[in-house]
Amino acid sequence: MSCPLTTGFVLDCKDSIGGVKSVSFASVTDYEALTPVVLAGAITSITATPTFRKYEQLKETSSMTETINASMQNGTVYYTPEVVVVLSKLNATKRNEIMVLAQNRLVALVETNDEVPAYWLVGVTSGLEVSGGTSATGTAYADLQGYNITLGGMEPISMVSISAVDAASITF
Repeated sequence: MSCPLTTGFVLDCKDSIGGVKSVSFASVTDYEALTPVVLAGAITSITATPTFRKYEQLKETSSMTETINASMQNGTVYYTPEVVVVLSKLNATKRNEIMVLAQNRLVALVETNDEVPAYWLVGVTSGLEVSGGTSATGTAYADLQGYNITLGGMEPISMVSISAVDAASITF
């Protein structure tokens, strides 16, 4: 079977910024209830019901990475997304919410730091799960006192984009 290439690329403008502005979470079940329609890697329609809980992020602390995994021997491809979330200040409310995160399979809505943010849904098929994290006081005065949570998954498809309007309609 032939898989023809569909496009080429020129160098982009230098107007992209690294990092994550916010990450919002919903359970896979709640995400599926939004009846998303994905076409060519983007959400083309979604039920506008607030479902995702937003976690604003400190500058230069959080990230999203998606690794492509392929086996030449078996002809398979899958994706392993990883989302790192940092929450400052230790407290009981955050502790309790992290315990709930760790018990769920989640879809993450990631907002980039760009001047015009991009929005990506990660874990839309199998979900993300908490794979590690820390609660720490730090040592020096300038150290983070708070939580560092890593979520990972294995997906048959790559992350999908969602418009700013649709992202705003499902986040609270």
